[in-house]
Amino acid sequence: MNQFFADQIDQLDLAIDQLAVRDRNFDRFALMLVDNVVELVLHQHAKDKVTMGRAFEANKKPKPEWKTAVAATGQGFDAKVRYARETLMISSATADSIQYLHSFRNSTYHKGSRHESILHSLAVYYVRLACVVLSAYRPVFYGIYAGDKISHRAVKYLGKPDLFSQSDAFARAAGRLAEVAEALGENLIDDLQADMLSTIEQSDDWLDFIAKNDFSCPSRDAVVRQCQAWPFAWTDEAKAFANANGCTALNMSDYVEWLGQNYSWQIKTDPVASWKKRHSSLKNEKSADAALKKYCDFMKQTEAFREALDENVLHLDGYIQQQVDCARGK
Repeated sequence: MNQFFADQIDQLDLAIDQLAVRDRNFDRFALMLVDNVVELVLHQHAKDKVTMGRAFEANKKPKPEWKTAVAATGQGFDAKVRYARETLMISSATADSIQYLHSFRNSTYHKGSRHESILHSLAVYYVRLACVVLSAYRPVFYGIYAGDKISHRAVKYLGKPDLFSQSDAFARAAGRLAEVAEALGENLIDDLQADMLSTIEQSDDWLDFIAKNDFSCPSRDAVVRQCQAWPFAWTDEAKAFANANGCTALNMSDYVEWLGQNYSWQIKTDPVASWKKRHSSLKNEKSADAALKKYCDFMKQTEAFREALDENVLHLDGYIQQQVDCARGK
């Protein structure tokens, strides 16, 4: 177990080095390193319980939480976090934040999302949470083996613990890592609220652009409905709704307009004012965990609408450019 702890400390120290560079690509690499440490520690926490549960199998007295521990030893990240929450290894707030940060890791790694304005603060905060997870982990036993290879990075934090001082050494190392990470400086709440405000202001500008240049949308409320209606119009659900509710539109434009007026949209009117209230709530938040939740909830709940609005802006801008070219005889 000495080797396991040392490897996690090594990896977190490497992540801190990347974050110290303050470059977006290094920040992204650091986020992946930290996420891997959290997953490995949570996995080991569940694996320990499974090992102990099997020890009781012969007497038919496995621990009650053994089945959920088995699920947590699979590949699913959610199950690992859930088990850590259920066993009180981490708090509910920490568990939620880890889930949110893991989702940023996934979008960064699998989708190439940059998250440039918030990525550094996210990664630094994740290091601090990883230290919480590491310090909360209690192995079944500690052990030093002849084959252990403790890296120089780990030795900086661990020193040379003997068989009887490992627990204290690892606790001190996790605390020291947290202090070093905090010294990097992170303004998570400020960065989240600034990015949220920028997102709202961009949507505000887009609504104005369409309302002022698309004659079929005389108001911002109409823009809100139509931008959702266009992508929806091509779906089987839209066709079924139209057939069931007596739509008599003879062309696509009228069909989309009818859907805009009759379908029960997630966002029915100009949302900017209510979005700004949510931004004020985030800006005044004192808890980083609560701020992260408010930010992520907002971005997820408005994502589909913002993507539809973006698509409408692109189409309208393309149409305007086409008309300009035609007027110039191109």
